[in-house]
Amino acid sequence: MRHYKKTILATMVMATMPLLAATSSTPIKVTTFVDEDGENPSACSLREALRTAETRVAYGGCTVTDTLSSTQKVIQLEKGVYTLKKELAPNVSVAIWGASPVDWQEKNVLLNDIVNQYPAQIPLQTTIKAENSRIFNTTLGAKALSLNNLILTGGRTADRGGAIYAGADVALQSSQILDSQAKEGGAVYLAGPSTTLTLTKSLIQGNQADKGSVLSMSCFNDVTYAKRTLNLTSNSFIANGSGNSSSMIEFCGESTATLTTNTIAKNIVNSSSGNLIKFTGDTKPGTEENNNSSILSNASNILLTSNTIVENQAFTTLLYDKIGGKVLTYNVLAYNGGVNSYACRYLFGDVVNQEDVSFGIAYNALSLKEGDSTSPINNICDVPKESLKNNTTNLNVSNISIGTLLSPLQAASAYTAFLPIYYPKKNVTEIEVKVDDKTTTKIVGLLDVDGIACSTTDQRGLARIVDGTLYYNPEASNRCDIGSVELMRFTAGDLQDLTNTSISGAMSTYQAQYNFFDNLVKNPNNPDFLTYYKSRLDQYQKLLQYTKANLKYRAIYIDLSNYQLPLPQDTEQADGSYKLEFFNPDLYNVTTEPLGKGQINDTVTDIDGSDKENLVCVWNKDLQQIIFYRKDDSITQAGDKIFCKYTITSKSNPNISSSGLIRAAFANIAPVATDTSLTFKYKEKQKLSLNLLNFANDHGDTGEGGTGPEKNPNKSQFWKNEEGAELPIRLTNVPTNDLSITADRKGACPAPDEKETCYGGNVYVQEVNAFNPFNFSFNYQVYDADGVSSNSATVRTISTATTTDDTRPASSGGGSISFYSIFGLLGLLAYRRFKK
Repeated sequence: MRHYKKTILATMVMATMPLLAATSSTPIKVTTFVDEDGENPSACSLREALRTAETRVAYGGCTVTDTLSSTQKVIQLEKGVYTLKKELAPNVSVAIWGASPVDWQEKNVLLNDIVNQYPAQIPLQTTIKAENSRIFNTTLGAKALSLNNLILTGGRTADRGGAIYAGADVALQSSQILDSQAKEGGAVYLAGPSTTLTLTKSLIQGNQADKGSVLSMSCFNDVTYAKRTLNLTSNSFIANGSGNSSSMIEFCGESTATLTTNTIAKNIVNSSSGNLIKFTGDTKPGTEENNNSSILSNASNILLTSNTIVENQAFTTLLYDKIGGKVLTYNVLAYNGGVNSYACRYLFGDVVNQEDVSFGIAYNALSLKEGDSTSPINNICDVPKESLKNNTTNLNVSNISIGTLLSPLQAASAYTAFLPIYYPKKNVTEIEVKVDDKTTTKIVGLLDVDGIACSTTDQRGLARIVDGTLYYNPEASNRCDIGSVELMRFTAGDLQDLTNTSISGAMSTYQAQYNFFDNLVKNPNNPDFLTYYKSRLDQYQKLLQYTKANLKYRAIYIDLSNYQLPLPQDTEQADGSYKLEFFNPDLYNVTTEPLGKGQINDTVTDIDGSDKENLVCVWNKDLQQIIFYRKDDSITQAGDKIFCKYTITSKSNPNISSSGLIRAAFANIAPVATDTSLTFKYKEKQKLSLNLLNFANDHGDTGEGGTGPEKNPNKSQFWKNEEGAELPIRLTNVPTNDLSITADRKGACPAPDEKETCYGGNVYVQEVNAFNPFNFSFNYQVYDADGVSSNSATVRTISTATTTDDTRPASSGGGSISFYSIFGLLGLLAYRRFKK
């Protein structure tokens, strides 16, 4: 059986090895820029990597990293240009990654949170270039394709899909498709019965096709509509198409399209008949269910939210009919083409009195007809009267120039997340509007419209924070800006529902993080990350040093950056570019003022200043935090809040100033008890003493080494009764048949546990039977000075009969039987039965 056990162990180990290899996430690494196909066994090309991923057999110079047939394979490319001799046709679900476009030696200019300051974003580093072919064709294998951190350029075909001809799902993240050409679908063509497209944070530029210079698709799968789900988010579509293009994006089939925070600009389609975005059935304007002659299903929908669609050359920017649902919110959809051009056009002519068009439109910047005006309007958005009924949220820009509302198109840079974008301008303009036959003046602009249902982030990835409160200046509260970019304005926001947490717990976390990054600085796992590691080490060193130097009783330490406050400022530079400027304590003054307490609902209804003298709210320049605490030890009652006002003002420009309201509550942090043990000498009758308070503390309120509140700095950590006797220890689960426990003093516990017995001073523990060779345990908890109980901790009694005085034979085993012993007995039984 000894040999059998070795054999089964070896079999188990060998059986797990293929599983470990199959579940490895290690990518296939491409090691040559040359488009090789098996002729060089010492290098791995992209084409060879795709074949290796498909067959799960080494090919060329590529090594297999994943042997499962069901997983998506991963291929990693290096910085440089990969030139293709012919198109790539993946027959396996694959994710291809370019070199990470980051620099760990520099900070990200769009983030001020120290956790995310590193690394800096840089331009894309990896390019796949076609010499004279399409780049990807997945129609044969019909497998999903994911592309990340890649530039695709130069794709060419006389057919469909200049860069990508997709027979299955396609996802592009932080990538680019440049200078590709096709008959249809200059950048991407979607084939297959249910192909989806996900395009995020990418640049699509300079692509051309007769139809769909950026995107086109097949409409039917046999006689049923092809299902299309398209999510286009935070992309820039720039300078695609030509005067011969009929469209830039061509929808058909059963399409569900969501376009959010995109910039669509400088694109060209035919000026007399071309449509930038085409969403029509082409044949029937009706909505009957069996509309089989239509290329667009009635179940289709298109949702445009927070896009900037300007300066395109097109006869129609958005062409629509009654088929499918259309919803447009928070878009700038204007300044495309000239007089006689349309921002929105109904396929079958005059739409004003049409019903059941399913066109929702709100909070957009558009050129609209007002009343019965017949004057020509540049790039009008022609929508049904029913769509504008009781809707006064759209901004009519017919008489407003683009330069009044938007900056020029900004070149890609670190401040634009390396995508060309427009910034909305701060300045507004006055226009005359008619309301009930009366002419009034209205101030208009793209900033801070009434709604809050725009995209949660802008095209750069910055949070719009449109639901933040601003008690001291509510009219300056941030609201949605129309378009793909939210113009950031320096704003101190209100902070709600803050409370003190364990100070010792925070210090322990800081120490653990300091140790972690100190080890990484001394032993970096990647030298590229060393600058980042040093930054984080410095952060936690300062937190440890300055928090310890500013221990305050039950204090709330408020790091504004944890709340993304204050909001940064987008500042226009002399050359017309924009720069995002974050709060810097060296450039701003921070002042604070404690206010008192009060009751609140949605807003502050009353602040009682009589409590103000007990409050301290102060900016600590070393810690770079606001410290908010009480001079006494009162806790905040339910329904109340304690208030502090903070104001941040620019040192160079006092006009740049903003105030915020801090709403907080002060609570008692429960004390902490920890486990401990006692060791009894076997066969010796011992009474051992134990001071359990040495294993407990109330440092959550004070911090280790801290004192009580300013008005009572010598406040005891632990509970004392009315006579001043310290009785904070409560024992539970005591095995009274085995252990005898006494203490220096005892009495009633604090309410609401006054019926229980508490102890003070030393606790004395004695085994009832010194010859008992077993270990025991009991629990204890402690009460702080305010009578709040700690967690339950354990005291273990250890008999040396189970340790140093254990006289049992080492091989006794206590009657246990191993798995292999059972296996052996079963084998022996089977052998005997076989012999019989």
